Amino acid sequence: MFKREPRRALAMTAVLFLALTSATACAGRDAVTAPQGSAMAENRRSTEEGTIAVREFSATPDRLPSCFHGVGGATAYRPPGSSGDGRLVTLGTGPRGVVFAPISWGDACEWAAEAKRLAAGGYHVVTFDWGGDRRRTVSEATRLLRSRGATNVAWVGGCMGGTLMLGMLTDRTDRPAGVAGISPLASLGGYSAGKGTSYDGELLLLGTADDPLSDEGRLREVAHSFPEAEVTVLPGTLHAAEIFAGPHGAAARRSLDGFLDRTFAPAGS
Repeated sequence: MFKREPRRALAMTAVLFLALTSATACAGRDAVTAPQGSAMAENRRSTEEGTIAVREFSATPDRLPSCFHGVGGATAYRPPGSSGDGRLVTLGTGPRGVVFAPISWGDACEWAAEAKRLAAGGYHVVTFDWGGDRRRTVSEATRLLRSRGATNVAWVGGCMGGTLMLGMLTDRTDRPAGVAGISPLASLGGYSAGKGTSYDGELLLLGTADDPLSDEGRLREVAHSFPEAEVTVLPGTLHAAEIFAGPHGAAARRSLDGFLDRTFAPAGS
């Protein structure tokens, strides 16, 4: 069984001090040539032909990670000013955008299973490899979705990715409609409630009871600074995206889907 706490209409802010974690990254992924996705076909450009414009977001086509090979419409981009890092992978279409952020040393493949599932369900998804400026990577992923027609965007981040996204809620630009922190790190948070700007979007904090990096106690420590958040604690020790592939993956997906339903619910519903 897992526990939930309802959202409460209270003001919330977050301040993030970014640090590295010891979490293991998704590794051993070979890059393959990106298939012609809708954006690439529309522009009739390849990586060698230079920068393309995706409406108001300019990016260079890049090689698609093998975990997305064969996924219709999946397209990889390298953001402007990048020297090879910060690759963005898009899939799906439509106005409901979701940005997935990996763990500290993670990459675009970490959330591949959930990204594919949500894209098949009508969401417009971006996942990515971290760039040198991690806040900028999240912002660029958000801008890319909006340039491709997403009218609202939710952020979903695992471990340090979720911690970073929660901390970015103090920024007044690129604010999402909702944030889900999956196994966020209390030790990196520096969170404080009731100071500075308020945030009235949807919030979800999800983790496992005995996760060595983000157990139930640490998860609820984060929740003290985000009193509007729904908290879901599942049994076990799995961390971040691993939870969705584990024995309680169905419960994790139900929690995430409920968060997304609320995030994109019509106004006044």
